[in-house]
Amino acid sequence: MQIDFILTLFSQPLFILLVILLVVAVACARLALGPKGPKEIPLARRLRKMRSQIDKGREIELPPVRSRQEIVTEIFSSQMSTLGLTPSTEGGHVPVSYTPLSRFLRERGVSDEIASAILDGLMEEDTEDAVRNIIDVATATPEMQLGPKDIEKARELAVQEWKNLRGRDSE
Repeated sequence: MQIDFILTLFSQPLFILLVILLVVAVACARLALGPKGPKEIPLARRLRKMRSQIDKGREIELPPVRSRQEIVTEIFSSQMSTLGLTPSTEGGHVPVSYTPLSRFLRERGVSDEIASAILDGLMEEDTEDAVRNIIDVATATPEMQLGPKDIEKARELAVQEWKNLRGRDSE
């Protein structure tokens, strides 16, 4: 008698529909929860890659690193711009020694005063050619002894810095 009851129950369309809905609900819940197991964070992946490079005897590719000052400056600048304010680049929140151009000049033995003067001159210029001329004039002084490749690199960095300053001023 019990077997007859079970067979009639399985033959009912409503019971079959309920079983199908139950299977679909379980499958959806499983997909919503996602896969089980630990997720690998990007830092661990980078460390494993560096370890692999060491084991294989290859040169290590170091990840790009930003200084604390660069991170704080970026956060501060973005918060200021969300408020509609333009942060000062002269007043000290972005020290002159942290711009790419000033770091490049400092690495080549150029004094902070000359680097500061160059950066101040960049803000006053209206064209890229004028910015390049500032570097040419500065390299003519006896205190700046740069080679041709360094002069070209300084020109590129000056134009890049000028564009960054122009981008902030136009916002």
